[in-house]
Amino acid sequence: MKKIYVILFVVSFFLGCEEIIEVDLNSADPQIVIEAKVSPRHPITAKISTSTDFYNPGSNNPISGAKVNLFANNLTYELEEVNPGEYINKNLTALPETQYTIEVNYNNQNYTASSFMPKTILIDSLSYKLEDSPFNKNRKFLELHVHFKDDPDRNEYARFLVYRNEKQVNNISLYDDRLTNGNEIDFFFFNFNDEEFQRGDTIDVVLMTVDEPVFTYLKTMRRALANSSRGPFGPQAPANPISNWSNGAFGYFSAYTWDFDSIILE
Repeated sequence: MKKIYVILFVVSFFLGCEEIIEVDLNSADPQIVIEAKVSPRHPITAKISTSTDFYNPGSNNPISGAKVNLFANNLTYELEEVNPGEYINKNLTALPETQYTIEVNYNNQNYTASSFMPKTILIDSLSYKLEDSPFNKNRKFLELHVHFKDDPDRNEYARFLVYRNEKQVNNISLYDDRLTNGNEIDFFFFNFNDEEFQRGDTIDVVLMTVDEPVFTYLKTMRRALANSSRGPFGPQAPANPISNWSNGAFGYFSAYTWDFDSIILE
């Protein structure tokens, strides 16, 4: 069995808080934006807004009064609006290998999306190297490794979230097994931009297993961010991320599973 090393360069335009993104959207008209999620041990959530700039949350306007329902295994779960534009249902016990469909009705328009919840990719272990930066001896350079086994019997797609002392220090970090199916994976990150790591820091890693349409959305979102960051050298209007919503809605619906591990830097 081969062991595969996957290197991820975490560069500046991927960094920041997960939902704070600023890029010119390839549309000037107001658009509905729906971000909905369901996973084991978490409630169903949906955030609905209108925006003329999907990547700039300052221009979002929450949508109240929408009707939101999730469908699974011939059952219907209605989401309740708990804050303007925020909808939730805590009654579902989400299960892997299940197809979920969500429907939003607003202003006489219907928007639907479906997502298949995959089996969880389990983290075997975390390891790291913490060394002096070659450019500044007063700063520490972190190389973080996430070890896991890829399932040879299915296509797998994942997103990683990395936190230092509960602050997220990466953004859209993705894995797919197109070239590594069935192998032991050593997925590692380095160059966390200007983040300063110290001995005693707690590093948390969340491995989110997603389906292919969600992976495609995240990959095209990352590409749009990269193109936008190039300024005059990038396209005038980055291509919109490929959404799994119908009827022209932006955003995505993800039924995902997740695993978690943490390590203390010594």
